[in-house]
Amino acid sequence: MAHTKSETDPWWRVDLLKVYRVNRVTITNRNIYADRINGAVIRIGNFLDVYSNTICGVISTLAASATATFSCGGMVGRYMIVHLPGDDKMLTLVEVGVYGYLAGNRAVEGAVTQSSTFAGWFAEKATDSNRGFKQLNTACTSTLNESNPWWRLDLRDVYRVSEVVITNRNDSYAGQINGAEIRIGISLENNGSNNPICAVISTIPAGESYNFSCNGMEGRYMIVHIPGDWEILSLCEVEVYGYLAENLAVAGASTQSSTSENWFAEKAIDRGLQQLYTGCSSTLSQTNPWWRLDLHHIYRVNRVVITNRNDCCAERINGMEIRIGNTLENNSNNNPICAVIPAIPAGESYSYSCGGMEGRYVNLIIPGDMKILTLCEVKVYGEGPCIKKSFVKMQFKSSNDLTVSTMRENVLKQLRSALAARGLTDVTLRWSQTPKRVIKKVNVANPECH
Repeated sequence: MAHTKSETDPWWRVDLLKVYRVNRVTITNRNIYADRINGAVIRIGNFLDVYSNTICGVISTLAASATATFSCGGMVGRYMIVHLPGDDKMLTLVEVGVYGYLAGNRAVEGAVTQSSTFAGWFAEKATDSNRGFKQLNTACTSTLNESNPWWRLDLRDVYRVSEVVITNRNDSYAGQINGAEIRIGISLENNGSNNPICAVISTIPAGESYNFSCNGMEGRYMIVHIPGDWEILSLCEVEVYGYLAENLAVAGASTQSSTSENWFAEKAIDRGLQQLYTGCSSTLSQTNPWWRLDLHHIYRVNRVVITNRNDCCAERINGMEIRIGNTLENNSNNNPICAVIPAIPAGESYSYSCGGMEGRYVNLIIPGDMKILTLCEVKVYGEGPCIKKSFVKMQFKSSNDLTVSTMRENVLKQLRSALAARGLTDVTLRWSQTPKRVIKKVNVANPECH
């Protein structure tokens, strides 16, 4: 057992070495002088100063040799401290358990499935934060013996995945994970197994946890699968670490060609639910209805994610064009096409790659007469903003002297107006050098020419 001297406010601390979300703490008391632990406080936090951390629980009383469990509800911290306030106190602990998962493990908030399930080895058992318990039938997943078995995690949003941690089973079948591929992406084609590879697992020793770096790969789905015939995929824990890829749409400004009742354009970028009247935008029935997102700056757009309505009329979105560009001519519908949407099933979200197309405006338009454009969510992912700097050499025919600063500023004002008429408003113009004055000689034989 651990035992302090008799002192004021004795304490015991465990450094978890990383920041965890602590679900529960267990304390086992000594078999004599059991009342000495009465009043001990359990704290979780990131501070070495005991009282700066948050209280998880207080041990009012604990019988001799008994073990008590205290729920901490996912409190975040690197340190777990047990301390006993007061003078002339001694703190004795026979056993301390701390249970939880690394803070930032995105897997625990996702949805999981697998290609098949053997007995009670469900897909969910790989995300139950039970890395430390690898007992069979209680903490691991397993597929049946089949061709190309897979396990998939839906992160529910697009993340930049920095790391995946896989814990292998702890028995004589540990070699069954050899050759498994970890894939990250946004596609569900081939059950997600067509997405780019983060890593290939050559081997993981029985009961061990190995880390695989994915270097910020973007994806909504993380898939582990074993290519080949007569394979079994078993996982005792899967952890995914990363951060949300920035959805550029939420900081943008939206508008549409018309509005049906309260189906405002803004409802397509509110990250809301897709229920009718609460989370979708809609135009009236009209010719060539459109919806436009102003990103405020020029970005390189990698992809656009569209969520269709979840009730009737899902086919109305068929044939919609996604356009990216910088012009407002024809309400921005003259910008280049990123993709044409043949169909999106009701309530589904489909992703369209735009390959880094540059633009300030994202336009969605359905060409044709008597069309209605309804959008339940639009997400835009990319890089930027792109700051473009151009140097242009010009020759002006002017009777004004452009070596005078006021004359030069007047030219820039006219140029700003011309660019604004073409939709380029977020532009800074300046002279890189003072124009040179060139005087053209007048032909005396033609005095009428000036």
